[in-house]
Amino acid sequence: MVACGCGEEQIPWMLARFGMLGTAGFVLAALVLMTLVGWALASAIWLLRARGGAVAEETGASSGLAGFTWREDET
Repeated sequence: MVACGCGEEQIPWMLARFGMLGTAGFVLAALVLMTLVGWALASAIWLLRARGGAVAEETGASSGLAGFTWREDET
């Protein structure tokens, strides 16, 4: 079996060691952990942006793209 280098060569070992339910539980636990980490990072970014308040709004409004539109006929 030719492995792609992304960890698929470990799957038969995991199945032999933990069984089908153990492997499925491990995969589901990894997905839940990644979801929680993503949620925590998104919350931290939201809190940092909310704490910035008006300063963040002014910075975005004064950027070089303030009047940018996708269509050329909207001038």
